[in-house]
Amino acid sequence: TTTTTTTTTTTTTTTMTTTTTTTTTTTTTTTITTTTTLPEEISCIAFGDPHVVSFDQARRIKELGMLTHVEMWEHSWKTPSVYWRDFYESGSFWLVSSAQIKIQVLYGPPGGWIRDVVVGGSFLQGHLFRVTVEGLDVHMSWDGEPVLQNFPDDFSDGQGLIEARFIENDLYQDVEKLSGRRHWRLRTKMRSLELTLPSAVRMTINFEGQGSVDNFLDVFLTMRKQEDGQDGHCGRGEGDNNVDWLRWRVDPLESLVSPPALLLETGRAMATNASTTTNESNVTTDYCTEGAQEEFAEPCEHVLNQTGNAIPMLFLDACKMDVCMGGPEMLSHIATVAYQAYFKVAAASAGVALCAFPPSHNHPYMWDPTCYMGGLGCLADGKNIECRYCGFGPYESIPCP
Repeated sequence: TTTTTTTTTTTTTTTMTTTTTTTTTTTTTTTITTTTTLPEEISCIAFGDPHVVSFDQARRIKELGMLTHVEMWEHSWKTPSVYWRDFYESGSFWLVSSAQIKIQVLYGPPGGWIRDVVVGGSFLQGHLFRVTVEGLDVHMSWDGEPVLQNFPDDFSDGQGLIEARFIENDLYQDVEKLSGRRHWRLRTKMRSLELTLPSAVRMTINFEGQGSVDNFLDVFLTMRKQEDGQDGHCGRGEGDNNVDWLRWRVDPLESLVSPPALLLETGRAMATNASTTTNESNVTTDYCTEGAQEEFAEPCEHVLNQTGNAIPMLFLDACKMDVCMGGPEMLSHIATVAYQAYFKVAAASAGVALCAFPPSHNHPYMWDPTCYMGGLGCLADGKNIECRYCGFGPYESIPCP
């Protein structure tokens, strides 16, 4: 008997599957860039007997400077425009009047050579800076205390309200050399006061008192347009070129100096200067406005047209008048003012328009019509001699506008 045993083995296989889930979180960062647009920078010039370049007229000069050489001359001759105005009236007037900024000037007779400049307003936190000339004497004060009594000299209030430098105006000698005049005034110095004030206000004040004309002042002003507006002999800067001259006579009750002092000093200026501000021929304003000034057209054109730039020639009629009233010493003075006007108003924007730099260029430069081959900083872009570096490194001695 045979017995058979069968054994069955069952194998169970279990498969485990693991699922891994990955979660990715993306964080988005939003950057908000705020661009602050500064108010327009505007300029005004009061000079000579006096002539005033208003904010609107200075803007025209700036636009003219951005044209090419040929375009500039064509525009100035084919589209004549008024770039300054005369004002033959003595007394104290507001050059600038705004809620924050007050600049008061005293025009002394005959005509109106500037004898006194007072700067005040809330932007100076109640402080006053004042420049007065009497005869050949110069007086400068901060809150009535004498400052800048030496030459050269500098002054700061220590609180950032005022930085002042009383220096030699090198442009005066440059103009003399350009004109080729061999005059004793080449050995003299024109003095200028450079002021840096709050709210981006900058001023240059020239002093003139070397010849037959007693000391007087030229005023160059640059500031930002005020949110609540500005007015005075510099105008409103709104493009209308409208100045109400007599309206801006200073009321003694609103003067930056005390009413008695204003009346006293106005009277003193008129009495002191009435017979001493003309040249040796003792000419009158009427004499010069009635045609006598035309005999000075040729020498004025000679000193103003030394570089071929049209802007100094805009001051030709002012030159004829001031030379008639003040004598031949005024030739170089008015030429200096004309070139200063160019540099302070037009040189920077002309550089941007005419220099051949790429947009990424970041060194300061300007368009300088007095440049020559080999001059320091000239030919900065490698193409235009007039394109000039300024204000940095080896060119720090060349002031930028």
